[in-house]
Amino acid sequence: MVAYQKHNLSFSLLIVFILFGFSSVTRLSFAVTQSEVQTICSSPTSNPSFCYKFFKSDPKIEKLDLSDTAKYLIHHAQQNALDTHNQLQLLANSTTDKRTKECYISCSKYYDKALYSFGEALKDIEVHNPDYLNVEISAARQNANDCKTLDLKDVKPDPKLMMKIDFLENVCGIVLSISDILPKN
Repeated sequence: MVAYQKHNLSFSLLIVFILFGFSSVTRLSFAVTQSEVQTICSSPTSNPSFCYKFFKSDPKIEKLDLSDTAKYLIHHAQQNALDTHNQLQLLANSTTDKRTKECYISCSKYYDKALYSFGEALKDIEVHNPDYLNVEISAARQNANDCKTLDLKDVKPDPKLMMKIDFLENVCGIVLSISDILPKN
């Protein structure tokens, strides 16, 4: 009789584990819903027109859950930051004006910090820590903003460079919005 009860209890626990485990695993595989997109894009940290266009522009995003969408956006922002960093270094090396060179070098250092923050943000997603994700993305966004408002304000930079900086800030805004609705451990 005891063996039967142990078997029954084990079987019951297995069923409960499968049901709860399956329901949480399946939730992780759901794509971002329209309601979540609306929440993300209407957040104060997002640029709504950029956000909605971004979600509609890339069919890959339609299949991703919140966490994978954040990772995808961070990788996108990371590549943008690396390209911008390299462009800033090229500009610093090609200019003869000392003040302009200093501005580009300083901006390049801000982008070094942003690249580090993106690496840390990816680690934060892996350990399901949206609070630290928020901190790292805020830092990356602030570094891009500081480059634009502190260093480039007195220089006449290429408009494409400014567009890259704006793009990075906008992508970071989306990730910040996502970090606010990611489940916490």
